[in-house]
Amino acid sequence: MRLKQFRNAGLLALLLMTGAQAVETEDLIEQGEALMQQGKNEEALEVLNRAVEANPESSLAYTRLGGAQLLQQQYAAGIESFRQAIMLDGKNADAFVGMAVAYLHTARYDMARAALEEAKGIDVSKTAEVDKLIAWIDERAGVPTVSSGSKPSLR
Repeated sequence: MRLKQFRNAGLLALLLMTGAQAVETEDLIEQGEALMQQGKNEEALEVLNRAVEANPESSLAYTRLGGAQLLQQQYAAGIESFRQAIMLDGKNADAFVGMAVAYLHTARYDMARAALEEAKGIDVSKTAEVDKLIAWIDERAGVPTVSSGSKPSLR
């Protein structure tokens, strides 16, 4: 009987810890976003790194961290954060858009274009905005249109 009580108590503790972890992560993400809006990008980066440490399974935490890294011109780190966000949630259109911005800054236009196509496929509300950016990429970089069968792999 004691073993069953111990298991139940352990399960309850795990559930409470997981809930507390989610709340802590959400709070840290909100703090990081507020700091970015205030232009305190270095502080935001620190807070968002803590959010990822608090919950390494949070696609949103990685997405926001990637955004903060972009603001600090840490493009390679941003790409990795967005890649992790996408690995955790393949339907995270914002992570694909962030990744595209990072790729643009590193002159990887084909990868930027492919990331934007992925974002558009996930969230049709982004279509008009994404199409404008894709047209800009095609015009400026002379990148040929990527057909659906030859997209570079982003994952």
